[in-house]
Amino acid sequence: MTKSNFSILTIASIALFLVSCGGKNSEAADAQQVAQATELSTTFKVDAAASKLGWLGKKVTGQHNGNINISEGSISVDKNNITAGSFVIDMKSITNEDITDAKTKENFLGHMLSPDFFDVEKYPSSKFEITGVEKMATADSMKILGNLTIKDVTKNIAIPAKVAMSADNFEAVSAFTIDRTDWNIQYGSGKFFKGLGDKMINDEIEFTLNLKAVPAK
Repeated sequence: MTKSNFSILTIASIALFLVSCGGKNSEAADAQQVAQATELSTTFKVDAAASKLGWLGKKVTGQHNGNINISEGSISVDKNNITAGSFVIDMKSITNEDITDAKTKENFLGHMLSPDFFDVEKYPSSKFEITGVEKMATADSMKILGNLTIKDVTKNIAIPAKVAMSADNFEAVSAFTIDRTDWNIQYGSGKFFKGLGDKMINDEIEFTLNLKAVPAK
């Protein structure tokens, strides 16, 4: 498969996948044993600059969205099967894309980075480690199970993914939702605080992931 054809395929897959699978809730369970690569696995190194993790949070009065950088990671593949993998999320890199006023954006991001939410001074990174993979109806669709660590909490989640891979490229696209309170992020949650009115913030955070990787040298 040429690089051009690979890109066309993945772009088409992203569009279809986000329409059909976007926003599905990923229920959190206890952490599981991390998968180990086989001896015959090929290792792909995550292209941090080309990969993207988008987020969307909602509240009674509206919503906000932005991106978070993926700083590093790797994926192991054996005969077009994912055998292991992980990636690290740089929590200090959280951005906002919808607030136009500079001061308002600064205050918003400062609050997101504070102990009320992600406490990035204490927990500068989050991590996702694959624990298993389940094939789905179509050849390029699968459910990726993994331990997601945010702050000091690790939970196992299952996310739907659409994967395209060749000898020279690997790309996984996913759209999923987590309940932030499973990771003890409780600020503004109606589960824990009463009488919030229009100050209440939804517990669900929606993510869109486009993870790109190339063969490790």
